[in-house]
Formats: sequence, C-alpha cells, structure tokens
Amino acid sequence: MIGAGIVGSSCAWHLVKQGHEVTVIDPVLPGQSTSFGNAGCISPSAVIPFSYPGAIRQVPKWLIDSHGPLVIRLSHLPQAMPWLYRFWRAGSMPQVEAIVQAQKDLMATVRSDYDTILAETRSDWMSEKRGLIMIHDNEKSYRGDAWQYEMRQRLGQELSRLTSDELFEMEPALAEHPRARDRVAVYDPAWSHLTDPGEVTRNIAEAAFSQGANWIQDRVLSLSQRQDGAEMVTGNGQKLTADSVVVAAGVWSGKLLSQLGVSVPVTAKRGYHTMVHNPSIDLNHPIMSVSQFFVITPMRLGIRLAGTAEFAAIDSPPDYQRARILLDHSRKYFVGLEGESYSEWMGQRPMMPDSKPVLGALPNNPNIFCAFGHGHYGLTQGPTSGRIIADLIAGREPHLDLSPFAADRF
Repeated sequence: MIGAGIVGSSCAWHLVKQGHEVTVIDPVLPGQSTSFGNAGCISPSAVIPFSYPGAIRQVPKWLIDSHGPLVIRLSHLPQAMPWLYRFWRAGSMPQVEAIVQAQKDLMATVRSDYDTILAETRSDWMSEKRGLIMIHDNEKSYRGDAWQYEMRQRLGQELSRLTSDELFEMEPALAEHPRARDRVAVYDPAWSHLTDPGEVTRNIAEAAFSQGANWIQDRVLSLSQRQDGAEMVTGNGQKLTADSVVVAAGVWSGKLLSQLGVSVPVTAKRGYHTMVHNPSIDLNHPIMSVSQFFVITPMRLGIRLAGTAEFAAIDSPPDYQRARILLDHSRKYFVGLEGESYSEWMGQRPMMPDSKPVLGALPNNPNIFCAFGHGHYGLTQGPTSGRIIADLIAGREPHLDLSPFAADRF
C-alpha cells in the first residue's frame, strides 16, 4: 500500500479486515498530508465536475485578481497547459452528464461506508450530520449556477432555497453583516462533516495496524512489475515485493505509474486553510461561499477556512498569502470574525482534469491497483474507494462500473 492518506488508510483497513497481509508505506505519518487540512466535508451529493461549459472562460478573470480563487505560478504555466487543455475538453455538456452519472454511482454508498468505518474505528464522535449551507453573494450569482441545482434535483437530491429568516435562524452570526439580506442561500442536507479529518484518518490507519498491518515510513522511489506481482524500492534502499500493490500516493502517483509506461494527467491543485482558534462567533453548519470559492467549517479546534486553487510545482514552497485571503473573505459574511490565534496550512489535492479519481487495476498490470486523483473529494470517497479496492483484490465485482475511472481513459 503506497500512501497513508484517507484513501490509502481506508484501503489498508478494508484489506486487513479481509485477512490480507498489508504493508503501508508513506514518508509522512498517516493523516498528516493532504488528508489533514481539508475542509472536513463529506459530500455525497457533490457530483458536478469543476469543468463545465463556460468554466474555462472564467480562468483569465480569476488570474488577474490577486484575491481570486485561482492562481497559476508563471514558472509552472508551461507544465499546467496540457492539463488545462484536458480540463477544457472535459467540460462539454455530454461529458458533464457522463461524469455526473459516474460520480453519482461512486457516491451511492458513501454514507453507509462512512458509518461503518467510523463506528468500527471509534471515530463516529467526530462526525456531524448537519448538512451544508451554500451561499451566493447575490441573485445574479445564484442564477448563474441554477442549472447545476436543477441537474442535481433531477437526480433526486433534496435541495431547498432558504429565506433570509430561515438562514439567520440556522446561522445567527450571518445576520450581523450589513449585506446579509442580499445573499441567496441553498441548504443541502446530504452533507456531513468531520470535526478533525486528520485524526479520523489516523484512527483508521491505527485500526489497520492493530489488526496486523505493517508500517514503513519512507518514500517509494521506484515501482516495477514482476511476473508474480510487483517490486518497490524505497528512499533508504529497501527492496520490497508484493503480490499486489495499491498506488494511493496522491499527486505523487503519476510519477510512479510513469515508470510502468502509464501516463496519467494527475496534477497538484493546491488548497490552503486558516484555522481560527477560539473564534469570536458560533457556527452551526459548514458554509460554502459559492461566490468566493471557499468553505467555512466548525471543527473541534476552532473554525476552519479552506479553499482556493493554486497550480504550482509539487516541490514549490507554499504561498501562505492564499490562506490569509480566506480570512479576508470570511469577514464578508461574518462581521468581526477574530480568533485567539491562527494557524495556516497548504495541501496538494491530486486532481484529474475530469474531476474523477483513478480506480481499479492497470489494464496491462493486473497486480497494480490505482486509488488516487480524488481531488476535492478524497475525504468523501476514501472509505468507499478502500472497499472497492479490497473487493477487486479479492476477486469480487465492485458495486459499479469502473471503466469511467480507468487510468487509461485519456
């Protein structure tokens, strides 16, 4: 098992439960990389891809806004262009409809898979089932996304537009802003959130270790196929062989697969967060600012402001101004939001151009399984992906058609 984030740890947990001998390898402790600092939301209704008709036309506007939702570092632009081209190609309406159906199928068991893994790892006390409030700054913004709400309602999702009074009853702190009644709010009851996603991931990994999984803290530098399995070489020179290998290494997965002659367009879509410790406001629900592209989540250690998108080389240093922008944005909704202290973080979402993960065995390498590229939905789809990978390794058919998630779909 290469990778100890929420996806890799979930794979390990399912595999150990089914009697497999498992070794987890990662240079970072479980739950301490991208799985640590996300918005904490479990979002089974989030099936609309990030590329859709007209989306690419917004990119130039975002790029010239220093406080905008997207940044591409100039030094990284040549490397980003092929990915952006594929992103644009994935945004036709027929493609969007196919992606929505595939994501809907993958999301079908997210709730039950989470209920199971949280209960069995004694982590359910960190789960809150309160739904999500989506806020548009004005009616024009809401109308621009109305087609997405209509598509989701056709899929049977329960969404309700809130009146201002309903919104303020749910979140009284929002009412204090002078422009509060200009907002348009939509409530999605399907979402839940984890009050400490990093701790949940650690608990899942520790549960796997307690049942016999092995742990190696090191980076896998090379991966090669053998007649009866696969071989890995780690940073300290250790050679490991396995009957099956699961690549769940996030943004680093593409480099490993390239050694097998497989080209996968996974890129780092960086996200940032600011934690507001001992905040000056009370928050009851996760709130997504659809207009400003970030999420505000109540957590065990305070309020987390998470979002933005930055394309940069994997080894580039963080730009924590991106995290501070989120604090500025939050004050457009909550007057005087302050904290006793603040902390900042950056993580690298493994993003595919069509917003779908890579799941399943490699076409010409049946002993090597992929579980990466979940983008914004790694936390949501982690336990379900783990169960699917365990089913495949055991020779069982998964609950859905995996062809839309194939590594060679591009």
